[in-house]
Amino acid sequence: MLQINLKLDERQVKRTTQLAKQLNMKRAAYIRKAIDAFNNKMERSLLSQQMKAVSAKCRGESLKVCHEFEQVDPKLE
Repeated sequence: MLQINLKLDERQVKRTTQLAKQLNMKRAAYIRKAIDAFNNKMERSLLSQQMKAVSAKCRGESLKVCHEFEQVDPKLE
C-alpha cells in the first residue's frame, strides 16, 4: 500500500478521530473509506455531466426526426 502525507486542521483531525472511534475503525481506515466515498460521488457527478452534454447535443437531431415523423403521419401530433 502506498503512503501519503496529509495535512488536516485541528477541527478535521478531532472530528475524524471521534467518528472513527464511534465506528470502531482506525482513523486511517476511516479516511480511506471517506476518500472512496468522495471518489465515487465525483465519478457519478462527472458521468452525469457527460450524459447531460451528450443529451444536449442529440436534442436538436431528435426534434428534427420527430418533426419529420409528424409530417409523415399527422396523427402523431
